[in-house]
Parts: sequence; structure tokens; C-alpha cells
Amino acid sequence: MKNRPLWFNIFSVAALSVAVVNVFTHVAFLKIITILCLAVVMASLGTFELKKNRKMAFILFGVAAFQVYVSVEMIYVAATK
Repeated sequence: MKNRPLWFNIFSVAALSVAVVNVFTHVAFLKIITILCLAVVMASLGTFELKKNRKMAFILFGVAAFQVYVSVEMIYVAATK
């Protein structure tokens, strides 16, 4: 079993609950919050895996970077409409 810090477990549960609420409500603000929360979770997992499995860590960092890019693009499109 993997040991994760308590803050990571709490943040993961909060991000998952926001994602579930987002699925049912389709609120634009919750979409942005969901993507940012999942990017933080992926980046945290990447830092946890950095010493053990570097290839997986860089994949997780790539996914987090892509999620940040998508959220910035979504904010830009919403602001320019």
C-alpha cells in the first residue's frame, strides 16, 4: 500500500467530489476548478513518483501541464466571447 500524506488524501477527495458535482451540474466555474484540482493532483503524484519511477513522473507532469493549458485556453475563450 502506498503512503500518501494526509493533505494529499483530503485534496484528492475534495477534487473528486468537485468533479462529480461538475458532471451533474455542468457549471462553467466548476469545470475550471475541476481541471485545476486534477492538475494539482497529477503534479503531486508526479513529485511523489519522481524518485521511484522517473518515466511515470514525467508522464504525470505532462498530463498536469496539458490540463493547465486547457484551463487557460478555456478561460481565454470565455473572456473573449
